[in-house]
Amino acid sequence: MEKQNPTGETGPRRLEAARLFGVASEYHRNGRLADAVRGYGRVLALDPESADAFNNLGVALRGQGKSAAAIACYRRSLDLRPDNAGTHSNLGNVLRETGRLDESLAEHRKAVDLAPESPRAVYNLGLSYRDMRRAGEALSCFDRALAIRPDYVDCRWDRALVLLQLGRLKEGFTEYEWRWRLPDIVARKVDAPLWDGSDLCDRTLLLHQEQGFGDMIQFIRYARAIPRDSGKVVVACQPELVRLFETVPGVDAVVTDSGPYPRADVQAPLLSLPWIMGTGADSIPSETPYIQAPRAPAIELPARSNGRLNVGLAWAGKPSHKNDRNRSCPFEHFIGLFEVADVAFFGLQKGDRAQDIERHACGALITDLGADLQDFSDTAAVVSKLDLVISVDTSLVHLAGALNRPVWCLLPFTGDWRWGLDGETTPWYPSMTLFRQPLPGAWADVFTRLRAALSARVGEFRSG
Repeated sequence: MEKQNPTGETGPRRLEAARLFGVASEYHRNGRLADAVRGYGRVLALDPESADAFNNLGVALRGQGKSAAAIACYRRSLDLRPDNAGTHSNLGNVLRETGRLDESLAEHRKAVDLAPESPRAVYNLGLSYRDMRRAGEALSCFDRALAIRPDYVDCRWDRALVLLQLGRLKEGFTEYEWRWRLPDIVARKVDAPLWDGSDLCDRTLLLHQEQGFGDMIQFIRYARAIPRDSGKVVVACQPELVRLFETVPGVDAVVTDSGPYPRADVQAPLLSLPWIMGTGADSIPSETPYIQAPRAPAIELPARSNGRLNVGLAWAGKPSHKNDRNRSCPFEHFIGLFEVADVAFFGLQKGDRAQDIERHACGALITDLGADLQDFSDTAAVVSKLDLVISVDTSLVHLAGALNRPVWCLLPFTGDWRWGLDGETTPWYPSMTLFRQPLPGAWADVFTRLRAALSARVGEFRSG
């Protein structure tokens, strides 16, 4: 987001407004957004024609998650100064985040027309194309921005994601290594050199955790493909994954990521393995299952009654995920599935959203197991006994896919890179079917198709 500096005529009110603008800007730089919002408000009380104050207020409000107010501020700023590329770009960003993609694209095109040599403006235009699933045009914008500024880290990162989404995996995973230069990603300090992909030859390789549970489950598959001769592979992961990862072929030991790490000769972040091992579109290690449910599970699935299909459900990911607003789904959409006869539903949802069952008085329609699932090994025990898992894009779909259990993954219009741009299948998980939104926010269409598919699956189950 582009913050700007005030200009205008001198005079007591304008001079005081300029002083207050400086104070508000200092609050803003220090992350004190509430103070910055109040400060910009005081500036506008003295100088209601300050395009810069409206723009910066929009930036601060967007930072607080107040998108509608931010949009209003940007439009007021543009009324006062319509030829400002930075404000058009700012407006385009918040419109993109709120799903108003056509409007966002229009604003970013205006920004690029006004500032064709601005790498930020061109990059932001690429983000709009990306979110419209126009990946080729997004990639062209990112390439253009990088021709102007080759070390543009954010652009490098998003270029990597688009390459991966297009299935250009070798290029994408190479570019993916730019993530270590992003300010919010901190590389773990491990006292060992980076593994180069060669045979371990009696050495110990430490694979260490990064990113979320789903990423860890997806990429732990590489452990069994590591050339080791008589070497050893140790995995450091979140406590919730320890028991699960102890079942992975090729993993010799598992420790928690809280440290201290055991001695290792070489090390690698888990999500760097596709790059180190040269994964391409035709060499994804897709053999499943590559994890196992516990032989003596702590949780037993309630017995199937009257020959019903056992189906597990989850409708929300972690609220902290940057795309959670789009990937998580209102529970109301799932309620329509409960009308399908001969199905026993089980709630696998964790966190506050598990309470949606009681909030919507659906306790008699779905058995809530979420509170009983203490770690992913518990969840694996349940999933292994289900006939089907239906979930939004969260760690549960990776778990079901890694277990080679039937799983239907519900995707927003702009899904994560690993699911590609179209199609109902994925090379990462042969047992998975993808249900994609045809338009941003179009969950109703997804559930129309989903309910029909579930009814058909019940018919197959009965006849089988």
